[in-house]
Amino acid sequence: MSSLFKGFVTTILTFVVFPAVLLSQNQARVDSLRYDLEMARIDSVKVMTLIELAREYAVGELPVSLDYAQQALDLAETTKDNDLISQSLFTMGLICFYNGLLDLAARNYYRYLEIQRSLDNPDGITSALINVGSIKLQMMEFEDAREIFLEVLDYLNETMAAGDVDSVPPAQYPVIYNNLGVIYHNLQEYNKALDYYNKGILIARRIENPQRDMANLLNNLGRTYDQMGMDDEALEAINQALDIRLQQGDKQGIGSSYRNLAIYHMTRRQYGQALGYLYEGLAIAEEVGALNLKVNFVEQLFEYYDLYNQPDSALKYHKLLKEYTDQVNREETLRELTRLELTAHYQEMELVRQMEQKRKDQQYTLVGGLLLLVAVIAFLLWYLASSRAKRLRLLNDNIQLEALNTSLEKQNLEKELEVKNKELTTNVMYQIRKNELINDISQKLIRYSHELNKEKQYLIQSIVKDLESTQDESIWNEFEVRFHQVHNDFYDKLHEINPDLSLNERRLCAFLRLNMTSKEISSITGQSLRSIEVARTRLRKKLHLTNSDINLSDFLLNV
Repeated sequence: MSSLFKGFVTTILTFVVFPAVLLSQNQARVDSLRYDLEMARIDSVKVMTLIELAREYAVGELPVSLDYAQQALDLAETTKDNDLISQSLFTMGLICFYNGLLDLAARNYYRYLEIQRSLDNPDGITSALINVGSIKLQMMEFEDAREIFLEVLDYLNETMAAGDVDSVPPAQYPVIYNNLGVIYHNLQEYNKALDYYNKGILIARRIENPQRDMANLLNNLGRTYDQMGMDDEALEAINQALDIRLQQGDKQGIGSSYRNLAIYHMTRRQYGQALGYLYEGLAIAEEVGALNLKVNFVEQLFEYYDLYNQPDSALKYHKLLKEYTDQVNREETLRELTRLELTAHYQEMELVRQMEQKRKDQQYTLVGGLLLLVAVIAFLLWYLASSRAKRLRLLNDNIQLEALNTSLEKQNLEKELEVKNKELTTNVMYQIRKNELINDISQKLIRYSHELNKEKQYLIQSIVKDLESTQDESIWNEFEVRFHQVHNDFYDKLHEINPDLSLNERRLCAFLRLNMTSKEISSITGQSLRSIEVARTRLRKKLHLTNSDINLSDFLLNV
């Protein structure tokens, strides 16, 4: 019974999981595709042609089929076109699945799923999850398969709710519910299996052309009822599945239903009815070449005739069973050798691919390191240039600031000099007025002294003499002090021009430096205007201004 049920699960997966159909090889079609491939100049056309060739060779020449599929995938990846890559991966996964290369199939469908998620394509995501879940189910990894189908069921419900679609559910629901039922049946959770089968049946009735899905669901429902000992329900469901398959002319499905009915009647010792289904089923299995079904039927016939001690018939079916079993074993051995060979081939290819990728990664790392180094050097050069520019800006700012400070200091000094010049000039003017006053007093004293006696005249003359003497010395001393405070290097510069200048000439230069007139100089020095003019002429000569239009006062102002 266990071998029959395993075949039952495999048949379901083969028919309901993958929408694509792999056809037997058509040589004319192959020749046409090869010509198209040779003439193709566009990569997308080449990829699609390679995919078609891979499907043509999928039945019977698996290595050739996988080689074309791999060429399609390699070329698609060079185009960076996610649609072409997805179709190539789907085809590769489909071929691997139908030929029992389940690990390779799962690997391709996981990549296909990753791309579909990046594209946010609901149909692609749904198909990928269903296919991966079916592979897990075929590998008898029921817990993993259950999680994947529950995930795709939740995803479909969320997508339909978000998309505000109509009440007609997508065609994937019956497939999902059927596989969940198979999973829970294998986990011996029969009530949950019945629940999912019935949900699938309800939805299949609302979908156009649901016969194949409906037949599979009813067939599996009947098997679960049978396992639970619910005879009437089991027989009704299996017969409904058979009716649908008879209407559709699905001989493979009819043979499967006959097998299930035979098992049902055999377990209830209804041998007459069981034998009828066994013979009819064996005839159909031989007609369609379904080797596993033939093994199932002849095994049941051998057990029946052996049980009822009919050695001739038992021997007949025992020989057939051995023949078919040997054939199954040979085919399975051949498939296993092919799987091992292809697995080793693809492992080698994967190793080469990984090594190539590692080499590329190392190149990328080297290039990236060089680019990083260049970037660091460029950054350092920029930083140094920026720092230098910043320093130059700071230096320039400092220079400008110093220039400004110097200008301000110069202005302050000029203002201070101007103030001191004004003070000195004011003081000189004061001394001039003071001298004029003393002179005036002296003249009056001398004028009125004639009216006095000799003794008083001598006294007045003595007073006038003392006044004049004190006046000259005090005025000049005070003037020297103040002038030196304001123009401390004036005499030094005069000395550089002519070191032979006399004291009076130096004093005259000082008065002229203050822009004093000859009259003012005469007043402060007590000399006549004539003497002052002569002194000025003599001074021009000593200062090398003879025969020059330069004004003496202007010259001294610039010293």
